[in-house]
Amino acid sequence: MRKPIAVLLAMGLVVSALAGCSGNGQSPATNHTAGETGGQTDKSGAVDDGSEKLTLTFMPESWSGGKWREDHPTIKYLNEKFNIDLKLMWTDGPTYADKLNVMAASGSLPDFYRVSADNFGKWQNEGIFMDVAPYLDEYPNLAKAFPDEQWKMLNPAGKILGMPSWGIEVRDSYQIRADWIRNAGLPIPNEETFNVDEFYEIMKAFALSDPDQNGKKDTVGFATDNTLGANTAQLRAAFGLANGWKLVDGKLTPQYVQSKEQKDFLAYLRKMYEEGIMDKDFLSKTGANVYEIFQAGKLGLWTHHPLGLRTDTEKLKAIDPNAELIQLAPPIGPTGLRGNPTGLVGANKVVINGKIDPKKQQRILKILDWWVTDEGTDIMKSGIEGVHYTKEADGTYKETELVETDLPRILNNWFFLRADANLGAFRWTEPEIAEFDNTYNENNAKYPWKPESGGLEIYSETYSKKWNDLATKFSEAQLKIVIGEEPVDSIDRAIEEWRAGGGDQIIQEMNEAYAKSASE
Repeated sequence: MRKPIAVLLAMGLVVSALAGCSGNGQSPATNHTAGETGGQTDKSGAVDDGSEKLTLTFMPESWSGGKWREDHPTIKYLNEKFNIDLKLMWTDGPTYADKLNVMAASGSLPDFYRVSADNFGKWQNEGIFMDVAPYLDEYPNLAKAFPDEQWKMLNPAGKILGMPSWGIEVRDSYQIRADWIRNAGLPIPNEETFNVDEFYEIMKAFALSDPDQNGKKDTVGFATDNTLGANTAQLRAAFGLANGWKLVDGKLTPQYVQSKEQKDFLAYLRKMYEEGIMDKDFLSKTGANVYEIFQAGKLGLWTHHPLGLRTDTEKLKAIDPNAELIQLAPPIGPTGLRGNPTGLVGANKVVINGKIDPKKQQRILKILDWWVTDEGTDIMKSGIEGVHYTKEADGTYKETELVETDLPRILNNWFFLRADANLGAFRWTEPEIAEFDNTYNENNAKYPWKPESGGLEIYSETYSKKWNDLATKFSEAQLKIVIGEEPVDSIDRAIEEWRAGGGDQIIQEMNEAYAKSASE
């Protein structure tokens, strides 16, 4: 199903050559119309030698209030290094997609930006994305920055209209209060044998045995939210449910038709609920609410990343000096399955505007090719020496106060970064912390619970129209089972309704897209 990147490039060159000989009256050195090639010139056309100062617009997402000031030192560095005037159009993450849609409709898209898998699929034939395949051999650092399968994911055969928006594939895992386990008189779980039965007993002890030793029954065992999302991924994996979709006998199968697996998973939660192990008020909780209970020292389990473990430990120690968080391997299910939640890495894309001056396109590629080098990644993560960190007499580095106000790392970690799990290691990071994070990530990578759809949802029209409503209705049926309003077997009725309401059509369209992708 996956061809090496060299093959993709070769196919892209063939496509480019054919476009130049298509009998449209233009020589290879002449600009093609935007509708034909996305606005780029042939490789023998305009060359950017870097001598002309170019203004580039760039729209990154902003989360948790993070933005760069206009006179940010890293912007100044980039402007000087690449002879550009970089205009950042920071946009709040929750409104980003809407703003991008408005800009697309008005023909005012930025020079480079990130796009969701959904919009990437919808806009592929609009001529608004530059095809970088014919040029990627000139940017070797960029070409090797991502795995081959991520380069190919959702890109048309022989083209690269979007570069992978990378992230750590398995970022989060269970974190658990080791001090609570010891207070309950239980052993710390053995990674090799830890299973759902042992997990159940720990959650029971957390709910019923006063694990914080304050003489009150004020702790929660297992907690999730009103969508059964928070803290349940590892249990879904253990009971064999798909992370969205899984391949079964060569066919893509959604979790919504897995009758036995759904029953096992829901029966497990229902038992915890009936026995007072599960938070009785979970129907009124969002994921953020569950995290607040954990941070308040009343819940002993949360799914988080290594930085979260360190910062949450500090907060918990302010409440209880004996608090100790440790990483917990996902529990093993009845058939030996286990897994940590895994994202679909590479489906979202970083794209270059296909209708801008080819010199701008080439300058952007030069920037990105530098960005993924060791030097570029270091600067885009740690910032500027003498401003964001200083070198000490002993050869080590020390961060300055500007690190937490300038936030030099966010453009790298939120927008464009190479495939490198050490995104949290900076010039000043202590070796033991870097090693902790590395070990944490290695532990996660042992047990990936992967979505196996490959992002093909973008090619299912029925999916885009009906998936959310179908998922919501199915979730309601699950919730009724967990709280005892409906029998476990009632999930079969919910499965039938999901299928009849459009689910079967989605399955058909997904497998048609999968078959086409597998043949390319």
